[in-house]
Amino acid sequence: MKRPNDPLHFLTPEAEGWAVWRGTQRLHIAATLAEAVGLLPPACQFEFAVPCHPLIVERLRLPAAERGELAGMVHLQWEKALPFPPEEITGGFAVIESGGENLVVWSVAASRVAFKEFGEAWSKASRWPVRVSVYVCHVAAACPAGETVLVVYAEQGHWVLAVVENQRPGWVHVMSASDAAGFAAEFPSLMLMAGLDGVPNVFARVLLSPEVAGCGPDLRTALHAAIEDLPLVTPGSRLEMNLLPVDWQVAAVSDRRGKVWRRRVLAAAAVYLLLAALAGIDLLLLQHRSSQLGAELNAQQPTLAVLQSREARFNSLGAAINSRRYAIEVLYLLQRCLPADTVRFTEFEQEPQQWRVVGEAPTPGLAIDYLARLKHDPELGADSISSDPPQLLANDRAQFQVIGKP
Repeated sequence: MKRPNDPLHFLTPEAEGWAVWRGTQRLHIAATLAEAVGLLPPACQFEFAVPCHPLIVERLRLPAAERGELAGMVHLQWEKALPFPPEEITGGFAVIESGGENLVVWSVAASRVAFKEFGEAWSKASRWPVRVSVYVCHVAAACPAGETVLVVYAEQGHWVLAVVENQRPGWVHVMSASDAAGFAAEFPSLMLMAGLDGVPNVFARVLLSPEVAGCGPDLRTALHAAIEDLPLVTPGSRLEMNLLPVDWQVAAVSDRRGKVWRRRVLAAAAVYLLLAALAGIDLLLLQHRSSQLGAELNAQQPTLAVLQSREARFNSLGAAINSRRYAIEVLYLLQRCLPADTVRFTEFEQEPQQWRVVGEAPTPGLAIDYLARLKHDPELGADSISSDPPQLLANDRAQFQVIGKP
């Protein structure tokens, strides 16, 4: 169980592989995400920094509004632009520029399918992150405050080009190139595209990670800016954007409940083993008693058969010996409930297990009234009485049918 003072652990992408952090201290570097999860201390809470390549990143200019309304506008942009159902989109946004009638927003979105490769690692280890941040946000936090900086770095085999404005990413692009020659060919068109989006093109400095140092001369020529090494990116800063998918949260809760239940099952198993010997003895005693009762039951079978035969005969003669089931008594009770002299019977049948009466009334209302009287009659109330809705005849009278079962 995590103690209150335990630092949060992090999993972050490297140029190749994944890093495991304890607070701001890097502990390990693993080749795969599954290996990195296995290197986490047991029961620790951890945050996952997702790389940029599975994300859809946009720079949006939106009308100034409260954050709740702004979130609604960003979600509407995702629904219009992204080829995914709204319920499968996980995303977040940060305000880059504010003031006046418009805001500049940097938004990040991903589909459930894009996160599937990471979810498999959590599922196999039965461990789930408590937060999901974007790694480029940690990179931006490592840049100088109050400056617009161009950053080029590598993550998971991809070169990433990012414009950082006051320690926040304002424009991010995952390049198709992964070497200096390809970068030199792709960079001018990317800067032109960024300029069309309103991204600043004057930088206080350019920061490069060691993996992309080969593109330094081309950047120095194109931008006439100082080229510096990117500082060590530590994931300790708390970021406002959290891309934790809902299905990961549900899976985490399910896993925690499963672990609790497993502990309960182990405790129950210990109690079960303790009681198993006593249960075995009780079972032997019950089997012995069962054999005795079986022998007694077999001895009573002839008497039981005689009693069953008498009961069947009594039931068949019930209509003859029970005055309440005499045909004249039933007919009297049915006649007594008639609401008016104009309501008459046309048929009456009685069988051992039921009786049936068919009649006519001047109006459907009188027929329905009669059916209600039958059901509320104290002597007929013990019977199961059913009826169909009254039917109009050719002479405009309402025909009704009632069936009763004692």
